[in-house]
Amino acid sequence: MSDRKFTSNAPFNQPGAHRRALLTALRKRDLREAWWTLLDAWETRRTIRRLVYVVAAISIIGTVFWFGFYPRCAQRNAIRMARQWIEAGKPEFAAETVQKALARDSKQPELWSLAAELARINRQKDLEVEYSHQAAQAAPGNAKYILEWASAALRAEKPEIAEQALSELPPDELARSSLAHRMLGEMSRRNYDLPAAREHFETALKIDGSSPVNEIPLGLCLLADREPVSRQRGSDLLNRWTADPQWGATASRILLDAALRSGDRAAILRHALALKSHPQCTFGDMPVCLQGLALADNGKFVEALTDLQKKHHASPEAAAQLVGWLNQIGKSTDALTWMQSLSEKDLLRPPLAQAKAESLRALGDWSALQSWTATGDWEELDFIRWSYGLLAARKLGNEKRAEELWSTLYGHALSNSVHAHFAGSLVYSWGLVKESEELWWRAAGQSGGVAYESLGSLARHYQVQRDAEGQYRVFNQLHSLRPQDDDVTNNFVFFAVLTGKREQQAERLARELMQRHPNQPTYTATYAYVLVANGRATEALRVIEPLAAKFPRSSAVQFAHGLALAGVGEKEKARPLLQGLPPGSLTAREVELIESMLGR
Repeated sequence: MSDRKFTSNAPFNQPGAHRRALLTALRKRDLREAWWTLLDAWETRRTIRRLVYVVAAISIIGTVFWFGFYPRCAQRNAIRMARQWIEAGKPEFAAETVQKALARDSKQPELWSLAAELARINRQKDLEVEYSHQAAQAAPGNAKYILEWASAALRAEKPEIAEQALSELPPDELARSSLAHRMLGEMSRRNYDLPAAREHFETALKIDGSSPVNEIPLGLCLLADREPVSRQRGSDLLNRWTADPQWGATASRILLDAALRSGDRAAILRHALALKSHPQCTFGDMPVCLQGLALADNGKFVEALTDLQKKHHASPEAAAQLVGWLNQIGKSTDALTWMQSLSEKDLLRPPLAQAKAESLRALGDWSALQSWTATGDWEELDFIRWSYGLLAARKLGNEKRAEELWSTLYGHALSNSVHAHFAGSLVYSWGLVKESEELWWRAAGQSGGVAYESLGSLARHYQVQRDAEGQYRVFNQLHSLRPQDDDVTNNFVFFAVLTGKREQQAERLARELMQRHPNQPTYTATYAYVLVANGRATEALRVIEPLAAKFPRSSAVQFAHGLALAGVGEKEKARPLLQGLPPGSLTAREVELIESMLGR
């Protein structure tokens, strides 16, 4: 058989001969004979060869399509469908489409970018940062996705992540990206590093040429300069855009604010009139415009006020809005005078009843305020009437009346957390700090409602007070409410360790946070701080040192790095880091810790 030739033997030219021979060989289990029979059939039967070639070609084409073209087609189709859902105002359906597409292939940056866009539409800032980060990771070095990641971080008030994202931008892309320089400029401006901000905005201007997105922020920085030449250039840049339909209101706001600070009456009048007449002038702009007109030209103020009084006489709500504007700019006397022309029936009910109370409070007419709030029915807003009455009684030294009103208000807070939170914010703005704390804690202790918002108010208050114990109380409760919120957990860990509580749980949580978010410098810094607090400064230094050069603006990294250096005996290296931290950002406990670590 080894010398066998492949020839067209007569028996195999007969129909079905190859099949019969093959079946005979298989029955005899003679595999070698079966193989030679197949080869003979391949050599002598052209139809078989053509059929095999066609099947092979179809298989190859199908494989290429399935593994090459089909995923791309499915991805493009998913993106197209998601875009259509977004345009139709159905982002929830778009999100479902993207989610299914990502389940099939999670390595496509376009899908992650679209997921980030949907998160932005839904105002889910943390998710937008996470998804845009995934897009950047799926396409390393791609400037588009890196810039989207940095932009999302900046919108989410996470400048450290934005800085990290921009550090991954290739140098040549950074050199030609005006967006990157605008973001770096904005981060510098927020850090009060105006020279650096100016440099970045100037670079963006050189790249793009004259455009409002570059010239307006540059003008803002130049107006803060001490040099008259720089301020004049900033003014010129901004004045160029005051008539622009899209950017004019922004430019006029900046110029009006600068004019008010400098006391330039001519400029105040010009920019106040420009802003007031701009189509994009908002309700929030009106008090500033009125204030500017009152300072610059009383005749123009009276003219504008008369016009507004006619327009706002239409309803109690509109009238209360105008009274509110006048109260904001110190024109409560004008507000009270105008209210005499309004219906007495409307004045006795919200919103005008509380607007008048605010006018009396602003003027310090405590006797009139006490009389105004002593009786009446403010319906759902009676808790505001009690709050104003409480303030008036305190100012008049009427402690008995004050205690009665406080008891009523505090008791009501037990059954309505929304009212408790609002009343707490109101009395806090008047300086009744003790009462506001108690109202916020009462609101925070009720399930649902505004517990989260009240705890946020308490956190801000204790931050201002530099009270670490208060911060721990807040974040301990916030963590119990939202254990999945990593930012809350990070703060809980930090203040727990700072105040000497729950160290073991805190270290575990800090380690898990760092492992889940290896690119989040604040979480890594917290873990390093926990290690220092637990007497493992050497280990902490290994953790934090790689981030020190990468995130020079991060106060969290600076704090942890300084403590780690001090902990290993490098106090001279630690001193500039720890003493360079903004004093207002530190609690009293942190200051004590720094002093003890530096050996003072």
